[in-house]
Amino acid sequence: MQRRTDDRAVKGLDKLTSVRLAEVLTQKGVVPAEVITDALYAQDKNGEPFVQVLIGGGHITEWDLAKLVTENFQLPFLMAGNYQISEAARDRLPKELLFRHMLVPLDAIDNVVCVSMPVLTPFEVLMKIQKEHNCDVFPYVGLITENKKVLSDLFKDFPQWLEDDQKRREAGAAKRATQKDSKDKVGDWMSVFDAGDQAIKDRPSVRKPVTPPPTSSTALPPKKPG
Repeated sequence: MQRRTDDRAVKGLDKLTSVRLAEVLTQKGVVPAEVITDALYAQDKNGEPFVQVLIGGGHITEWDLAKLVTENFQLPFLMAGNYQISEAARDRLPKELLFRHMLVPLDAIDNVVCVSMPVLTPFEVLMKIQKEHNCDVFPYVGLITENKKVLSDLFKDFPQWLEDDQKRREAGAAKRATQKDSKDKVGDWMSVFDAGDQAIKDRPSVRKPVTPPPTSSTALPPKKPG
């Protein structure tokens, strides 16, 4: 890995977004449009990383997705396990942050922190790290499986954190599925009520015959003569 960062890459981080990657995937037709839409929704509403939803769902391999990110965002690719990570890099950012975003710290050079992304880390996340930890982040495109392995080697508590996080995600997914089922059942019951209401409205009305009022000639008995 080069010791001197590329200013153009650092300045171009604003293009590193899930929406932009979704556009690339749509243009190339490698993932169905409805899958991309669902993955973006899962990220926006449930906090599930866009790339992990695509890969976890078997819609694209992490290698193919990493290749697309490397080519279209003009960022270098690096296998984190092939780099000798310094202690300064390992301790430069909080491990909880690294765990949450699955970032592998590669090197720390002055104010620049080089990291391996799990394929793609959105621009807003990288900018927040820069602001909160007073550094410039230089990202390399990496692999999710590789980053998990390296983080497990660097931090002995990462495997337990990963297991707990997986359970949390599964519990969240189960809860959302239950809520969806409940809404569907309510919708089914409401459709039954609506159908019944409509049937009543459509039923022909039956009216009892009305006895006509008496005419003026028969309404009162004739009066007897004076």
